[in-house]
Amino acid sequence: MLSPEMKKQLREIFGFVLAFGFVQLMAFLAYYAYSRAGLPAGFLRALAGTAAGCAAASLNLLFMALGIERAVEKGEKRAQASMASGYMLRLAAMAVYVFAVIKLPSVFNLWAAVIPLVFPRAAIAIINLKKVGGGK
Repeated sequence: MLSPEMKKQLREIFGFVLAFGFVQLMAFLAYYAYSRAGLPAGFLRALAGTAAGCAAASLNLLFMALGIERAVEKGEKRAQASMASGYMLRLAAMAVYVFAVIKLPSVFNLWAAVIPLVFPRAAIAIINLKKVGGGK
């Protein structure tokens, strides 16, 4: 399945995604508490959106990692085709996710559900900065 190095990297990224999700939830809690904009119901929608967004972002990253590992085992031409088809499937899955979130405003806060989709990219940037800046 996944190499030990890939598993280690994914664990680190998933940790950042969870941390970012927690920070996002605290920001929504502060917003709803300060604005008195329906604290219980609004915060529950933000909680559902954040959980769904972090899960969708993490699954997307996991499927990308699996696709990369499978593509490495193939020849160059087949690897390119495999990566392209995997990208299209993941993109379609994210489109379905965003569409579902838009259609269920009584369950999900749209912003809370969509913002976590950039968490893996932010996590990778931070990890790379740590490596360049003298970290691991």
